[in-house]
Amino acid sequence: MESEGRMGPPLPPSSAIMPRPPPRKLVTVRRISQLTQIKRSRFEVATVDGWNVVVEKGLYTIGELIVYFEIDSFLPEDDDRYWEYTISGSIQEYLGKRGTVVRTRLHQRHISQGVIFPLNTFPEIIQDKRAQCKAPGPHNAAEIEKKMMDIDYAGLLGIKKFEEHFLDDGVSYGYPPIFFPQPGCERAQNVVSLFEQYGNEDFHVTEKVDGIPITVYHVDPQSQWFAALPRGADTKGAERPHLGVCSRSVDYMEVDNSIPWKAAREQGIISKVPRIGALCAAASHRNGGNNFAIQGELCGDGIMGNSMQFHKGQHRFFAFGIYDIDKQKWLHPQQTFQICKSLHIDHVPVITRKKLNHFAKDTDELLRKAEGRGVNGSNREGLVFRTLNSTFSFKAISNSWLLEYGHLKSTPDQW
Repeated sequence: MESEGRMGPPLPPSSAIMPRPPPRKLVTVRRISQLTQIKRSRFEVATVDGWNVVVEKGLYTIGELIVYFEIDSFLPEDDDRYWEYTISGSIQEYLGKRGTVVRTRLHQRHISQGVIFPLNTFPEIIQDKRAQCKAPGPHNAAEIEKKMMDIDYAGLLGIKKFEEHFLDDGVSYGYPPIFFPQPGCERAQNVVSLFEQYGNEDFHVTEKVDGIPITVYHVDPQSQWFAALPRGADTKGAERPHLGVCSRSVDYMEVDNSIPWKAAREQGIISKVPRIGALCAAASHRNGGNNFAIQGELCGDGIMGNSMQFHKGQHRFFAFGIYDIDKQKWLHPQQTFQICKSLHIDHVPVITRKKLNHFAKDTDELLRKAEGRGVNGSNREGLVFRTLNSTFSFKAISNSWLLEYGHLKSTPDQW
């Protein structure tokens, strides 16, 4: 009998050995199970297994075999079959090739995930089907179709999986969600015929505080929006939360050194955003779900030049807009202000509400009025003007502030 010391550790029972997950299939043959009309649109929604894809109306029929390209498929520019997607202006280089990435899109309130093509677009796949038909042994149409649906045709078509470098950096999920617009507005000097076009419009005028724009959002776990959230490799192994904090380019994970998350937690914004829906319903402004995003500026120590003179380690979020994700529209600025007041969320200082022509007669006067003292008595960055339906906004930046601090804002994310 062998001594106990020479024996290795006991092997786990076969049932305890976890099987490796099957590799992800990027390009597959599938059937359209449903077509849903989009009102007053030339597009419709094709349902392919569990995926919804927005397509041009009349191109496909229910039950039709199609080729489905999953999210993250990289479509090469040099293949003319993808020309509709590679002329969209989203061309980038990946693994030595130029092309575009299939991403989750939002089209007229409908989430579209993946792209589809008619089967006859790809003679390579048709040829593969013919080869299977000629193969020896018993087979029928149903068996051949099943075999085709089990195959990943990415290799045959030269499709690669696009992988962002920052998706696995342990601090982000990748790009921000697609279902709310990112903050940002044009400078007054760049708006052609500003006073001719908008002189008689009523504007909600607020202080432009010096910080970086961030969004704090909440979506119900059962909603279509939750399914569309970006997902990265969470270092803690936790499931994707339905609350989030993002900049214009990154959806942050909640890690110890995340200033945006820390500020949102300390000010109670994370716990307050889910309460917005109840306040809207109580005011008879809406019914339905509780999917909202609140946008504002994160200011404080170490952010830009800290022109607002916050103390060391101090950060503060100032809200300027609330977006109803279900309705795909902004709340009225006054409603946003009242909600922030009810929830004790800091709102950017409100200057006035009046017609643009009554505020200033031209751009020069606008810029003069952008000068002044702001939060903490500091030289303010300027003013932001929003129409009452929030469909148009612009900003007037203080020239004296620009001379002192403008050089610190070098990227679009910082404006």
